[in-house]
Amino acid sequence: MITYLLYSTVCMGLILLFYHAVLAKEKMYQINRWYLLFGLAFSLIVPFLPIGMADSYLNLDRGPELPIVSEYTIGTDMQTKTEKPVSTTAESGEQPPLGIAWISPLLVLLYGVVSLFLFVRMAWHFCRMQLRSMKNPAVFFQGHKVVLLDEEIAPHTFWSTIFVNKQQYENGQISNEILIHELTHARQYHTLDILILEFLKTIFWFNPVLYLYKTTIQLNHEFIADENVLSKGTDITQYQALLLSMRKAQTVNTLSTSLHFKITKKRFQMMTQHNSPYRTFLKTATILPLFLVLGMLFGCEPASMEEDHSDQAQVITLELIDDETIKLNGEKVSPTDFKSRFAKAVPEPKNSILNFKVHPDTPFGLVTDIQKIMREHGALRINYSTTQLSESQSEETWRTKLDNRNILDILINNQGNILINEEPASLSSIKKLARDFITNNGEKEHLSENPREAIIAIETDKRTPHDTYTNALDKIMAVYDELRNQASLQKFGKPFQLLEEGSKERKQVETRYPKRISIKDPS
Repeated sequence: MITYLLYSTVCMGLILLFYHAVLAKEKMYQINRWYLLFGLAFSLIVPFLPIGMADSYLNLDRGPELPIVSEYTIGTDMQTKTEKPVSTTAESGEQPPLGIAWISPLLVLLYGVVSLFLFVRMAWHFCRMQLRSMKNPAVFFQGHKVVLLDEEIAPHTFWSTIFVNKQQYENGQISNEILIHELTHARQYHTLDILILEFLKTIFWFNPVLYLYKTTIQLNHEFIADENVLSKGTDITQYQALLLSMRKAQTVNTLSTSLHFKITKKRFQMMTQHNSPYRTFLKTATILPLFLVLGMLFGCEPASMEEDHSDQAQVITLELIDDETIKLNGEKVSPTDFKSRFAKAVPEPKNSILNFKVHPDTPFGLVTDIQKIMREHGALRINYSTTQLSESQSEETWRTKLDNRNILDILINNQGNILINEEPASLSSIKKLARDFITNNGEKEHLSENPREAIIAIETDKRTPHDTYTNALDKIMAVYDELRNQASLQKFGKPFQLLEEGSKERKQVETRYPKRISIKDPS
């Protein structure tokens, strides 16, 4: 949504800037009117037009596309997983505290209140003009209704109805030039332009360009009406004096077109300016190239381009079977050699599709190590699959068999805010809270009985920020690695990493601190 608003606003601003810099200096008012109206509609839909390159070169609001949100069930040291691709937005660094989460709904409420107020105000002005037309006496001028009001107001038009002061009309102060001016607004439905802009303002009231846009369109309306009056042979000096005499009159409605709108030096200058057909033609010819350039800059990338990439993509297969067996394109690869072999197998990550399958016997630590290598290498499009779990291994089953004190629930929502056992927490606090939970050994009643019983259960949202999720996992894994390393040094005098794979010593440490992690499928 932010990207859409940014593209649309900038495009609208450039269209308005081009008008003032190039088109507004010429007496081509009807062309300018349709240019401004088309430009308004174009700026609102251009982010959806499949004619641009915004997706390829203006990558806003894009995060890494490597989906890591998974489902694990409890095992001795490893949990079988089912991973599903999700759309995420990368967010680096520490996440804001959950306490400020109320700001988002407050902004939504503020937007709704302001939009409702503006819509009600527009509806009230509309009804007010209709009531004025029905309740006051009227005469007709060239087939159009002229409503006579007791109020001291400037002549103005709403839809096809002209409104003037009753006393001025009866005293002959409302000349034919004034009525012809207002008649032009009525016949060309200038009120419709204003209603469109007022309605858009109820939705995009925070867009400053929209307010400038309305002023520009209204001033062009006055240029059109002035030109029509002068085309009847009216003396320019007398007409300008007539406009100045109306300058201090009251404006009654934001939805109407008023005779004395923007009586400025610019408006008087346009009355005396000579039209050049040659300049008009050249400047009109620049309009189409302008919209083509804006379409390429702010339109979305055609879907066919992505499909073409998929057709030419290299398909890679990766299978994790157990703690020592990895298959890359059908060939066995050891965990130590995986990084170099993977780099050779995937020379162009952005043009590759990886079919990634994980078997139940694969250690969780190996899965995270492989995922880290894939992220570093930039493998973006990944299809995940796994061996399905039996019903007896589901989360609902193991939760009912465990004491709640042995489960540390971590919830990460779509904004990256974190709850640990229903209490707000920050990303930096996860490591300490996880260590305290695992090593409690029954001391505190709300924490685990011992490391072998401790389970860390992570639940995510479908739009949970990718970096928040992986950083949380990394911190939890770091706790287990530190505890295992500490236990190995105390008992065997060397780091856990140096213990031989499959040895009794290594299994003793793993049994003492099993990595019991459950990651629920995104809700």
